Amino acid sequence: MTFAEEDDVEVDYVVKGTIQDEEEEERTMDETTKLLDTADDVSKRVNPNNVKYYEIFFVVLPVFMGYAALFSQQDQVLYAVYGAGASEPTVFSFGISMLYMGNLVFRLGHNVLFAFCGPRYRVIISMTSMTLSMLTICTIFWGLPHVGLVYVGYGLGGLAIGTFEANVLSMVTVLGKDTKLWAIVAIPVGINIVNIGAYALLEVWPWLYDNPWAIQFTCAVSCMCGLAVLFIRIWRICAALRPAMTLKEFVYAFKAYKQWMWAIRWHSLALFFDMFCVSLFSPGVILYIYSGSCVPYSVLGFDMSRDWFVCLYNTFFFAGDTSSRKIFYLVRIINPMFFLILSVIGVVCGLSDITLIVPMCAFLVAFANGSIYTQANRLIDHEVDDQYNLIALSFWLFLGDCGSVLGSNTTPFLTNLFESVYGTYTC
Repeated sequence: MTFAEEDDVEVDYVVKGTIQDEEEEERTMDETTKLLDTADDVSKRVNPNNVKYYEIFFVVLPVFMGYAALFSQQDQVLYAVYGAGASEPTVFSFGISMLYMGNLVFRLGHNVLFAFCGPRYRVIISMTSMTLSMLTICTIFWGLPHVGLVYVGYGLGGLAIGTFEANVLSMVTVLGKDTKLWAIVAIPVGINIVNIGAYALLEVWPWLYDNPWAIQFTCAVSCMCGLAVLFIRIWRICAALRPAMTLKEFVYAFKAYKQWMWAIRWHSLALFFDMFCVSLFSPGVILYIYSGSCVPYSVLGFDMSRDWFVCLYNTFFFAGDTSSRKIFYLVRIINPMFFLILSVIGVVCGLSDITLIVPMCAFLVAFANGSIYTQANRLIDHEVDDQYNLIALSFWLFLGDCGSVLGSNTTPFLTNLFESVYGTYTC
């Protein structure tokens, strides 16, 4: 054999070897892909007939009733601690922000602190924490008006929401997207039972006005009922969940961030700015812009009670949040930055001091929030591998809470500015 022939054989061997290596790598990747499937794929195996478990609605509902009682009844808690007509001191404001700080820490922290148990048990822990949060706030009204209890109550609430939301969404994923929609819709319904119903009752029921603790107590009892529904109807069905992610697996998931974080990057960024707006305007600073006993409708020539105005505002928020979750859960994924345009328009409406269009602030900010929320859930279930489902939900919600914390800590500085700019209107 000549040197030329030997070279040809060597080149041919190298080429064949390279081709064989590539084919072997492709086969390995195909086998790996078959082992990894999305949450949607898992739900088709666990619930092939797509049975809808509507009961999940009553598990999610009371936790977000409690969440709403914490962030929308701040003025009632303030008056219970410092007396009627008191201005909000910084120490109280930071106590309120424990709700958002706890939320932020436990969005990812539940994977570390509660690594010993899976999503089902974390849901129990969080619902129990919300019950204790509500009862702690009740004790402030019952004769222990200490600002330290504000930190405890709102901190427990932050732990509850931070742990509950990602875990309950991950828990019900195995039951299919139709069941999960009921869990997603329960969030704004629970929030607005308090935001709308409580404000309406405060206006027409003198006993509740004198005993606002009944709102928190009702939320605590509702959480206990939700736990009962979970055990009776949902617990056994969701046993097909993956086992708890260990601390080692949690660290590995972040090392493998390209497997899931890249898919949700835009939705995570959008949720950050969205939640900044939501924490400021749900109703947030609106309570301080319109802090008098009445709200003037100069164009229409009449004054509206502040409680009825807040009730109207929250009704618009409920309409925007609930309708968008239903609409955009069923359509293709849209670039979430589009929805932030609605948030900006809503903020302009809220700061316009034109009371006729202020409720549109609530509707637009809420519509953007619901749209971003529901589309991100569909994206994660459809495009992220099931083993990264919980960590993807946790990280996405974590960035949203970064926006909430920024917004809640901006509120105390804005309230003084708004009081000087807008003034206080009384009947």
